[in-house]
Amino acid sequence: MLIEKETVGMTDPRALAELASWYNSLPTHKPANWPARGTIAAALVVLERLKSDFDLSLESHRAPGKSQIKGVSGAAVARILATQGETRAFLREGGRTNRGGPGGIEQMLHALERSGLRDMSQEERSTVLNQLQAFLTEKVREFHNRQRLKFVYDPSATTWHAIHSILSQAEESGKAGPVAQHLVLLR
Repeated sequence: MLIEKETVGMTDPRALAELASWYNSLPTHKPANWPARGTIAAALVVLERLKSDFDLSLESHRAPGKSQIKGVSGAAVARILATQGETRAFLREGGRTNRGGPGGIEQMLHALERSGLRDMSQEERSTVLNQLQAFLTEKVREFHNRQRLKFVYDPSATTWHAIHSILSQAEESGKAGPVAQHLVLLR
């Protein structure tokens, strides 16, 4: 994965490389073929918390029930994304529905430990943490900018024409195979 300088900034390429490696290791979920949004939301919140309290222990970031990351809410994530210039709604519930979040966050905290951030001043570290949030915000933008198929139901069209229209659109965007498979599974 190439990370462009102008997208994220490069004052600490090691931290950025560690976060990118962590992000790329996240399992993707169908049908979006994207990591769990709750994990990304939790990562944004934890990075924000680390600016004022650089504690890389997972237990410091867990909510009382231990199955969630504390402070993750749709509003908190929206505030963080807005500081990075992204104002589209990413998710409403934050990471509350993502029970796998702590595992992903634990791996992110290990990546940050390897990055050498601990050796920086708080001001330097805060700058790098902002850059890491910018990297994740760029991933959120990519999520929003993915072209989705738009289908308008026409009750006067035959079933054949409706399916043909869907598959024609899918073929134009290079998604014919997955869309056809999805249509077959709907039966």
